Amino acid sequence: MTQPSPLTWPTWIGVVVDDLERQRRFWGDLLGVDEHHSGPDFVHFNMRTGEDFEVIERSAEPQYDRRRFQVGFEVDDIASAREELIQRGVEPVTDVIGGDSSSPWAYFRDPEGNVFEIRQRADLDSDSS
Repeated sequence: MTQPSPLTWPTWIGVVVDDLERQRRFWGDLLGVDEHHSGPDFVHFNMRTGEDFEVIERSAEPQYDRRRFQVGFEVDDIASAREELIQRGVEPVTDVIGGDSSSPWAYFRDPEGNVFEIRQRADLDSDSS
């Protein structure tokens, strides 16, 4: 029997690119949505359906070291999901990143070297008072 997974349907797609400004214009026009936020090496778009699309400039960091598409899976608990993936033999690329002002995330490689992300689900109760 297959073991249940901590991963849900992908909620994030990232594209690692060489020319951030050119790709920013291309994807912004193609997607037809405004930028949600950006930094010197990324542009983040929120899709109308609630998922995230991010354009990331290629760098020396292992998760961004070459052009590619990457998917991100939502998990309930980043620490336990990361540990479970490692126990299953999945190669980690990074430790857990972020978490102070955003949902924490971590990167892994599949058996052919494709990079994917896991991201802890945002605390939905923080907005309700």
